[in-house]
Amino acid sequence: MSRFQDFLEEMGWEACLNCSKYCHAGKTVYIQNEDMDGLYWWYETEHFIIDIHDFFIKREKMADSFPDMSRFMTFSSSYIKSANGECFSPYQTLTANTMFVASMENTNFRFLLHANFPFLSVGVNIKKKMITDYLSSHMETNPKTVSEVFFDTRELVTKPLEKLANSILNCNMSSPAAEIFLEAKAKEWLSITLDAYFNKETEKSISVPDEKAIVNVANYISDHYALDIPQELLEKIAMMSGTKLKNLFKQKYQMSITEYAQRKRMNIAETLLSTTKLEIRDVAKSVGYTSHSRFTTLFKKYKGIYPREVKKLGDMDSAAHTCQNDLGKCCHCSSNQ
Repeated sequence: MSRFQDFLEEMGWEACLNCSKYCHAGKTVYIQNEDMDGLYWWYETEHFIIDIHDFFIKREKMADSFPDMSRFMTFSSSYIKSANGECFSPYQTLTANTMFVASMENTNFRFLLHANFPFLSVGVNIKKKMITDYLSSHMETNPKTVSEVFFDTRELVTKPLEKLANSILNCNMSSPAAEIFLEAKAKEWLSITLDAYFNKETEKSISVPDEKAIVNVANYISDHYALDIPQELLEKIAMMSGTKLKNLFKQKYQMSITEYAQRKRMNIAETLLSTTKLEIRDVAKSVGYTSHSRFTTLFKKYKGIYPREVKKLGDMDSAAHTCQNDLGKCCHCSSNQ
């Protein structure tokens, strides 16, 4: 048994025998308690640990401590497919189509995960040897510099890493092809991050007045998310042309003005669906959509789950999410992603 598996089992995860949901090259453990049910899958080499978190949050959970994992990994970079929560110190939103980055030398993380919602993420956890072997020839490998590589590129790498995350989730290869595939994906994950970091270094920065103007536009959208805001009004707020506004907004937030507004609406809708008894059509209207189908399509796009599933999950009995038989196999494992 690996040291990492020993560590997981000490944390309350149990070995899952005959698991078949994710790639056979890795290992799977599961957990079932009053807070959550689900799986944790990982594949480990001397350079990295690729992992998948796949569980259901049964009740709102504030985790105010984090185990010391620095002996197993140095930095963690994860693409979140589905989640509803926040991380503090530093603040990061935990929601679909976002990146979560963490330095494993920091044990002061605090998490708030909201109830009745699935958490699904794919990550590549970088070990010290990988940093030494792959970064030493390109930059100073002190913790501060390496931390900047991951934290400064969170928004820049979200879309390219989504494709990698999905390919890992859907990998059904057997050895030795699986090991070669996963090795390549981990290296590609790091290369995409490095490329984004070095490109950002050479990108022309936004002037202080222009950045303040863009922030004003973003704040106005956040305060009036349910309205159809005319482009002309945003141009007046920013005091710049439409083309300049669109370009600078995308440079700062790595998304268009339309996507920014849509994401804000979906975040509000997600909270309403999981914490109130409002019907889906009423939630859609409250965030600015008269078309039920349009709302459903966008919610699935940004949250990785349909609105009706959020409602359904909130009403399901926890026993329906994870079960265990005499062989130590949970029912999560019997289905493919």
